[in-house]
Amino acid sequence: MNVKNRQAKVIIPVFVMVLALTVFTDNGAAASAAAGIAISRTQTTLYPGDSETLVLNNTTASQKRSIKWKSSKKAVVSVTKKGKITAKKVGKAKISARLSGRKYTCSVTVKSPKVTYVEPTKAPAAEGNQLFQSEVSKKMTSPAYWYNKVKDHDAVLMDRDDIIRQNELNIKEAATHMNDLVNMNLSYNSDDSKASLSKALMSEVRGDRIGTRTTIYRDGKALDTAAIDAWFAEMKANIDNAVTSAADTKKYGICVRRADVGMAPTADTVGWSATDPDSEFINSALNVNEPVITGITTADGKFTYVYTLNCNGWVLSENIAICDSKEEWKAQWDLFGKDDVLIVTGSHVQLEKSDFIPSTSGLDLYFGTILPLVPKSALTGVAERYPWYSYSVYIPVRGTDGKMVRQIAMIASNQNVSIGFPEMTVRNLITAAFNCLGDRYGWGGMLGAMDCSLYTRNIYRIFGLEIARNTSWQTAMPCLRTDLSAMTEADKKKAISKATPGSLLMFPGHITMYLGDDGGKQYVISDVGSLAESTGEDGVKSVYAVSINSLNVRRRSGNTWLQDMTWVVTPFESAK
Repeated sequence: MNVKNRQAKVIIPVFVMVLALTVFTDNGAAASAAAGIAISRTQTTLYPGDSETLVLNNTTASQKRSIKWKSSKKAVVSVTKKGKITAKKVGKAKISARLSGRKYTCSVTVKSPKVTYVEPTKAPAAEGNQLFQSEVSKKMTSPAYWYNKVKDHDAVLMDRDDIIRQNELNIKEAATHMNDLVNMNLSYNSDDSKASLSKALMSEVRGDRIGTRTTIYRDGKALDTAAIDAWFAEMKANIDNAVTSAADTKKYGICVRRADVGMAPTADTVGWSATDPDSEFINSALNVNEPVITGITTADGKFTYVYTLNCNGWVLSENIAICDSKEEWKAQWDLFGKDDVLIVTGSHVQLEKSDFIPSTSGLDLYFGTILPLVPKSALTGVAERYPWYSYSVYIPVRGTDGKMVRQIAMIASNQNVSIGFPEMTVRNLITAAFNCLGDRYGWGGMLGAMDCSLYTRNIYRIFGLEIARNTSWQTAMPCLRTDLSAMTEADKKKAISKATPGSLLMFPGHITMYLGDDGGKQYVISDVGSLAESTGEDGVKSVYAVSINSLNVRRRSGNTWLQDMTWVVTPFESAK
């Protein structure tokens, strides 16, 4: 899991036609087949401005002149006397062809324009004094180098309906540990929840996570066993003294700034040594505008237990705003499939500083942040600025009463963002991944960064696909998976080479994105903590960055990544 490197991308809309058909006649498919006449398309998807010509197959020249073409909704799709259809606007229509008392029908869906990435026209920055993994060259640091190896790199891997269906499957699979927030029952016994969380703090965090360690480091200060126990007693009391009841109601919440999700109600950094770079109690991190369901709040009011789309944990209460209704909550974040949405596709965007609007001044919007656009009819100046050459978005902020308030903010048009959800293609997946090349690694999402599985999660989130949180949960998703664990090294290499670039490769403790093969070697991009070069001679390097490397690099054990690889997971392909 991890982040960064900014290769500015330009986002443009393109119109693409996708076809997929079925036949309907007044007397059914059997009648059509019996007559030997069939319509060339029975179902198709177009985009405004697209055209195609429908025909009735197996008809004579005389019969062709007798065909009567008609559109059920001319404002959506028009049709000429010769069967040429043209998409006019978003919607659905049926095109019918009548011949000799029979009717042949094509169902047409007109969708909004697609959005895709294109490469910048300017030359990439010089290599300078950058260091690369020894088997990586400068040219390999361009996403185009990899996606151009794939013949159909602009083919759509999942359409909107596929993504919605896969999201439902991922959530329903118990092994992914994902939460169905939209359908979650808000009524609960918060007395019982409090008791359960208090117990979990002592058994799972104090007992399992710390275990038999006699010293840990809290914000760099060493704690012995007695100090550890005293600290946990304080946190336990903060939970135990929370105001709860036997009949309580969870609330709909929205994250208002990048927030760590922790195992315990603390914002302190916890390490196993004085130089430990990982904060050991962090589970994950939330981007601005991610939805949560809130549970109990500690007695001091500083921490709230939340349920997110793919994990649970404690967050600082000040980072969550409460919505008055489910409708208000969904309108702010449930944006997939909508056009009036902005997605941060670069490493991060920082809102401008402002003396007039402190709630959004300098706010960081990280990779994968999704925000609603302000309708043009509602556009207005923000503080001292008029919105020329900027996108205006609704940022959720926390009011003085803890409720969500929507604040308009502007994002300059030069930023690395997408207007509308990009199509999920090999080109776009790899481009999105490379937008973070070189960004620092952050365990669980600490330091405003990402770890390996948060990185892969956010890549797919840009396209509307919600995947599980950590490495083992991601490999449990109900999609196309290949178990490599019992294979020989040669067979693993063959199996990986068959995978579509953009697929995930995992060994215990780390997950990567497959880029492709080059010179007989296989390459991945990932947010990596540490590794050793393929020879192992230079020892293990603390890389802590989004990096490209071959599968010949080694782990601390001395094994190569290829040797230890256990799964190929393709989130955009159905299980076979």
